Order: sequence, then structure tokens, then C-alpha cells
Amino acid sequence: MILRWRTAALSGAFAFSSAMATAQRSTIVGRVVVLGTDVSLGYSVIGFGPDGREQFTDADGRFALRGIRSGRVRIWAKHIGHTPLDTTITVAAGDSIELRLELALVSIVLPAVHTLAKECAHLGERSPKLGAALATLFEQLKQNAERNRLLSRSYPFEIDIERKITKPEPELEARFVAFDTVRRVSARDWHYAPGRLLGTREYAPGVFGGIWTTVRIPELSDFADEVFLNFHCFDYGGFEVVDGDSLLRVDFVPAPAVHEPDVGGAIFIDPKTYQIRSTFITLVNLSKTLRERIGGQSIRVTFKEIVPGVPILDVAASMVYPREDPKAIPQEPATETQRTLSVRFLRGRP
Repeated sequence: MILRWRTAALSGAFAFSSAMATAQRSTIVGRVVVLGTDVSLGYSVIGFGPDGREQFTDADGRFALRGIRSGRVRIWAKHIGHTPLDTTITVAAGDSIELRLELALVSIVLPAVHTLAKECAHLGERSPKLGAALATLFEQLKQNAERNRLLSRSYPFEIDIERKITKPEPELEARFVAFDTVRRVSARDWHYAPGRLLGTREYAPGVFGGIWTTVRIPELSDFADEVFLNFHCFDYGGFEVVDGDSLLRVDFVPAPAVHEPDVGGAIFIDPKTYQIRSTFITLVNLSKTLRERIGGQSIRVTFKEIVPGVPILDVAASMVYPREDPKAIPQEPATETQRTLSVRFLRGRP
């Protein structure tokens, strides 16, 4: 069976030819390409129901779905910068089906002015208050997060990170600097929840000895987490020049129901590929106890592709600003920079 689907409409009829099959399960193979062309969309995300399993295509956009039960099967395909496809086909026992899935390029007409949402808006929600442009932009942002999460789950990897910590000592007119290397795995046991961002870490005696307050940085995959999305409001921030490039800006703040320390900031997206390039995060809703210790904290994160179209953290630079005290000697911020040195897939790569 050869079936051609477009994101706009079904293209033509399809023919079925199959010998009597003894197997009860079916196989669906196919390829994802740009609408109206033969250009492959490598590392697209293919999903199928009813259990919602997802997987990546290969570098040429090809995929194989095996062990499919007979009946109506929902299939969807996604790729950053393209309109998602979502359809349903009927599969008979023992079928061998070939699909050609064609995705149209995303076209968003966004004004240069700030603010499109009429009220608190969440990524992925379908609401008339968003408007088509903002809903499409939010869908692309969420796809970045979903691809990152799928990669971590399907192809676990570990990252070696160089960490640089600096701490000013005004009385000594010095700034202490320390380097170390840490190893992280892609799987995380921490998930966002309001009030769960702050923690403590104790360092051995020395220049950086003592108990430090730590902040859990929401990572790219958190932008696909329903809890994070439901407790934050997103809005369009226009275009902004970042490191010489003109990027789309999406702002986010904690929802009005969040009163504990949390994060707000901005996400910067490439207007051509709709891939996340960087984020700027600030600690907000500081408690009285926290305000007595620090003046604030900001974190700049940049991303790089680990495979085409799948970004991961490249550099995270944090600055902790001292509490303002007119009677004390002015202090410079303490900093921590984490830089990815190498990435290793643990069970093969896409």
C-alpha cells in the first residue's frame, strides 16, 4: 500500500495490494519530506497511537513502525520549522504499508510590537485568545522541548561539563577562581514544581567552603512539561538582536498563582529554523530570607545541536548579585559558568 499525505490535504487515491498474510501484526514504513519536494526531513519525530509512542526518523527522514495492531491507527509527524501532520489510517492484519509524509514549511506573520496574548497564555494550549500567529510560534517552541526530551529518553547520553566558579573578596581586593569537571546524564530525577527550585549544597572547607544556596535551572525539556507550562505565562516579545543575530523573543513569567521563588525570563528563537538558540532566566518572587542574602540571580543559557534539529545545553552562565547595602563595600557578582566539553551516547545514537 502506498499512501501520500500532505499537511494541507490528502493527495490522490491509494492502491492496496497484498497477499494473504498469516501474521497478525502489520508494518508501516515511510519517509518524511518537505511538502511538494523530495527534500528529506531527517530526525523528524514520528508518533503513533493509541499509546502515543514516538521515535526519530533517520538522517534521511525514513522510519519503520513494526508490530502495529489492526484497526484505525493515528499517526503524526513533526519537525521544527514545519507544520505538524496528524492523521488516521485503517490497518488490516498483516498489512505492509508505505507512507510518504509531506510537511509544509511554517509561515508566521508576527508584528514587530510586543505582546500578542490577551491574558496569561500557556504553550500548547488551543485558545482563541492566542491568535493563530502566537499559537504557531508556541507550537514550534514546544517542539524544541519535545525533541530534547525524546532524545534523552530514547538515546540516553552523558555530558562532561567544565565548571568555573568565581567569588569576590572585597576586603582582600581579590577574586577567587576555581575549576572542576562534572559529569551529567541526560535522564533527570528532578521535575519542576512551584517552590522546588531552591536547594543547598555543602562544599568542603576552602575558598568556596561552606553551605551554598543552589537554584535548579529549568532545562529545555521542561518547556514540554505540563506542570511547568501550567504555572507560567508566555507572550511574544518581538525581535531582538542577540550576539549579532535578529531572533524572535518569547517572554515567560510565573502565573499569578505562584508566590514562591521561581523563574521568569525570555527564550530566543531562530526565525528561519524556529530552533531555540538561547534563554535568559532570572530568579523572581524572592522570599524575605532570600532577599537578605542576595540581590538577585540571572542565568544565560546557549544551546547547540547534538544531532540536526535537536538542541542541548552548550553554555550556562550564572551571576548572583550581592544584596545592596549602602554601609558595606560594593561587591561584584559571584559567577558560575558551565560549558559542555563532550557528549557520549550510552546506547547508540539516532
